Amino acid sequence: MKQQTGKGQGAADAPVVSLITPMFNESDRIEANVKGVIEALKKLGVSWEYILVDDGSTDDSLEKARRAAKDEPNCRVIHYDSNRGRGYALRQGFAAARGEFVIATESDFSWGFQIVGKLLNALKETNADIVIASVHLPGGGMENVPLFRSLLSKFGNSVAKRAFGNNLTMITGMTRGYRREAIKSLHLEENSKEIHLEIVAKSLALGYKIVEIPATISWAPPGEGGKARGGFGIFKFVSSHLFISFQRASVRMMAWLAAFFAVVGVLTVMVGALHKIYRFLPFPLPNLVIYGLIICVIAFLIFFFLVLSIQLEYLYKSVVHIQSQLTALERKLDALPNGRPEAERKD
Repeated sequence: MKQQTGKGQGAADAPVVSLITPMFNESDRIEANVKGVIEALKKLGVSWEYILVDDGSTDDSLEKARRAAKDEPNCRVIHYDSNRGRGYALRQGFAAARGEFVIATESDFSWGFQIVGKLLNALKETNADIVIASVHLPGGGMENVPLFRSLLSKFGNSVAKRAFGNNLTMITGMTRGYRREAIKSLHLEENSKEIHLEIVAKSLALGYKIVEIPATISWAPPGEGGKARGGFGIFKFVSSHLFISFQRASVRMMAWLAAFFAVVGVLTVMVGALHKIYRFLPFPLPNLVIYGLIICVIAFLIFFFLVLSIQLEYLYKSVVHIQSQLTALERKLDALPNGRPEAERKD
């Protein structure tokens, strides 16, 4: 069962910025982090709300978070009993957010408390729909991050960048700023970390403007309040992201393969035909014309799948647009005096 604590603000005085941080078993640092980010939010000079989503923590994180936020009316803690994943937690936060700008980041604040102001300023200055904090831009970086993890991040984002066909360097990260209308228009379904790729994919399909700013992430050692990160979860995360990236890259991959096999096939046929006519090579050759024609057939088949991939890409964009329109309609229905029946609402 989902619960909310905290007074919040009324609909009439919606804040300028909403900060969302999912939380799972952050007992060591959550109390200090909540107090720290509240102080940072108060220095922004704009109205704000802080939404902390407890993703079914099994330690005393929830109690500590509530204790730290109890005296601040602009803080809300959303809680549900079972651990349902980062994507689900973010979706609950996005649904609850009322600010003109929505910032999402980790509850351990490994990007620092100042990242909220940086993302907010970038949204205002660039007029972008989404701003992503990136460690891979000049001026960004990683501190206390193991070499293996930093290389993994660079490799994964490099693959995703090519798959999505854009210049983004941090597609897999959570720390981002959104315009409220942009994030609210997306029909999001992922419950796990794949939501980060889902947001980018659907935003690009809708033509939203996405920019990046350089930022530095700093991990705290496990003995100093940081959490151990490793094991099977890393490889599961990487493999799922790679799979989604290759799905997104299907059109480009098919195009390159079709072009490659077509060129090889045509050249093979030409060499075979010329050799049969002029016998210009001093040694015997297999029937290159036959082999070349086979390769050309392979190129044609790949081209056929390329056409299918293009059609699927077009269909995907159409579905995203329809989902966005339906999401907007649902929001309008929710805004009516009687709203929608509770039974019709979905998480």
